[in-house]
Amino acid sequence: MLYLSLKWLHFIGLISWMCGILYLYRLLVYQAEKGGNPDISALLTLMARRLYKYITTPAMIVTYCAGVGMLTLNPGIFRDAKWFHVKFLMLIGMSGLTVYAGSLVTRFEARTGKLPTSKMLRVMNELPTILLLIIVALAVFRPF
Repeated sequence: MLYLSLKWLHFIGLISWMCGILYLYRLLVYQAEKGGNPDISALLTLMARRLYKYITTPAMIVTYCAGVGMLTLNPGIFRDAKWFHVKFLMLIGMSGLTVYAGSLVTRFEARTGKLPTSKMLRVMNELPTILLLIIVALAVFRPF
């Protein structure tokens, strides 16, 4: 029962994390396109900061903690399953995209450093979806 509870928590965390990261990049696109207006910029920055701090990051942490809990209860997955190693690599990539989005929120807020174009942010917005498709496919089909 504990394993299934951790699996449930892992799924809930993942869904929340993906919702947060996808919307966060969308807010960054809007910031790049409409951020010249101080009122709009302030609102978008506030929304992005709260989304990152109160939803996206905690959901990522819940996902990791539940995953580690499942691995603790079933260490053979980490030791024997090659699909899991690829999944974990994709997870590291997703984490990197999340941390990068957080750094962009800070940079938009402070107006420091070179900021990506809205076109580049649109591309960045698609990467979590691609990684998610790979991660879920690996977990469901366990191809190797």
